[in-house]
Amino acid sequence: MKLSKMPTCIDSLDLILDGGLPSASLVTLIGETGAGDFEFLVTTIGRILNHDELKDDSITLPKKVCYISLTRSKDDILREIAFSFPDSYETLKKSIKKGSFQFKDFSGAFFARSMIPDEWRSTAKKEVSFSSLRWNSEETNLIEALIEYLDTNAKGKIVIIDSLTALAQHCMTHMKWSDYIVFLYGLQRASKKWDGFVYALLKKGIFEEKQEEEILECMDGAIFFEWEKFGSAQRRRIMYLKKFRGLLPGLDQDNIVNFETQITPQRGFEVSNIKKARGI
Repeated sequence: MKLSKMPTCIDSLDLILDGGLPSASLVTLIGETGAGDFEFLVTTIGRILNHDELKDDSITLPKKVCYISLTRSKDDILREIAFSFPDSYETLKKSIKKGSFQFKDFSGAFFARSMIPDEWRSTAKKEVSFSSLRWNSEETNLIEALIEYLDTNAKGKIVIIDSLTALAQHCMTHMKWSDYIVFLYGLQRASKKWDGFVYALLKKGIFEEKQEEEILECMDGAIFFEWEKFGSAQRRRIMYLKKFRGLLPGLDQDNIVNFETQITPQRGFEVSNIKKARGI
């Protein structure tokens, strides 16, 4: 069996992870608001798309990234990145032109049959017609549309699902919670067949603890991003791996508890310190 890793291209983290994360994994990035989950993603994909081919046979470096959005437009996401990380924005713009960064907007399916008017959720100007009033195939069943898109596009690529939070809220309205969980289990199995890598964003504290644990059980890995208070009025960002098949034994052996992180416009997301069980 060939074992390979997917680098995060965050040098301060890959060094600790001995090259990166196990490839062909489904990983959820679960974060408190502003704690760094989105910034981690932007830094990772920006550097991967701007990285020279690695010579290490144990390292897997996909040539393409597929970004799946359920509620936000491509322009909205790129605008946020442009304000926060200008260098990553320039990399993504070039990658879009080359076709190595693909953006898929499922907001039409997400907002279908809701009170949200079409002109709010659509970025294109459409003439009103009888055909435009009908739901398209994506709007009929969001999960089925996601499966079809992933089967066609995910092989050998990094896939980002933004977000599991929105997808769960949609599924709770249109189907049973158990169907959503079954979909995630299926996604975990399919990620092995695609031999790529799937990142899925999840907002911490939205769902009940039992539901959150059910989601985590479907994942190969779960990386948490949180705010830690220290002193009377100060706080810092921390990251830790609560679950990751194949990685936790090594981190436990080194007594690593969590990683202190920092975010800057120039360097993006970085690990600034390692907190161990027996001192720092």
